[in-house]
Amino acid sequence: MINIENTYINYDELVKAIGGEEIIKSRIEQISQEMLDFLEKNELEEIAYIHEMALTHAVMDYFSDIQRLKDYQKIDHVNDIKVKAYETFWMLKRKPLQLVRQLDDDRYLYVNEKFLLTRLTSFMLGDNINMPIVGEKGVAFRNFLDTLYYYLKFRRCDAQSIELMLLAFKAGQIVFTN
Repeated sequence: MINIENTYINYDELVKAIGGEEIIKSRIEQISQEMLDFLEKNELEEIAYIHEMALTHAVMDYFSDIQRLKDYQKIDHVNDIKVKAYETFWMLKRKPLQLVRQLDDDRYLYVNEKFLLTRLTSFMLGDNINMPIVGEKGVAFRNFLDTLYYYLKFRRCDAQSIELMLLAFKAGQIVFTN
């Protein structure tokens, strides 16, 4: 694992504001494990790997943005949607999953976007992640996921647009389940 202290000499204030280096290391380890699980489940261990420096930068950029938000809004915590949106944005930008070598098959080109789609889907569905999605709602949800995947691959997205998309999804869940 990368030594954050050596990598981020100028991040002393951020590390202190966050509550210490262990919080950062813990987030890096959590996301790293999610990535390893994703690679294993999709049988991509021989095709892609985690670029630790890129992941560390993504996590530090995430914490930096969140800390700025907390300081500006004078709040102690941000909601889960904002956390997921900013994490997604920085991992999309830094692309911590890298291909082992150049492949002739372009289906692996978007491994980061596929990982983030999986991660966002899990977040959006929460406890209902294993629920069979069938019928009209299933088609609509699959269309939504296809559109989201396309968006992650080809559109400029920032943390605010990802946050709005997650908020809209949650609002839709409330409206259509009642």
